[in-house]
Amino acid sequence: MKITFACPECQTQVVIEPTDPTGSLPCPACEGEIAFAPSESVLAQNMVDICPRCEKPSFYIQKDFNQKLGLGIVILFALLGLIFVWMDRPTYFYLSLGAGLGIDFLLYLILPELTVCYACKTAFRNARLNPDHKPFDLHIADHYDGRSQG
Repeated sequence: MKITFACPECQTQVVIEPTDPTGSLPCPACEGEIAFAPSESVLAQNMVDICPRCEKPSFYIQKDFNQKLGLGIVILFALLGLIFVWMDRPTYFYLSLGAGLGIDFLLYLILPELTVCYACKTAFRNARLNPDHKPFDLHIADHYDGRSQG
């Protein structure tokens, strides 16, 4: 399992593979201490139950895909489609949109899932999926981000 999180002091991305229940570790950039206490489930079963960074039990699963790259693919095929509209080639317009859709669907099938903590945004790659974790829920995210009224 690879765990990715931001240092609370300098916001540097830290990537580690948990091997022991240490309690804290130094930031590679600012040398500050980062609280980190992986649970027995993380260490022994490779399954996330409690976040080792913030000790909260709320997680969601999502595809492990760079969102900026995805936006770039959408923009590329939309621009290509607009060029075909400008050239008065509606068939090619729909083909370009279909090609973008096909690439998106192929990536959806191929890419693995990762688990993300709602509270501190720590990402867990190559972990066994916990059946208690569901896809992203905006209400839960709003609660942890302090935007929920109830």
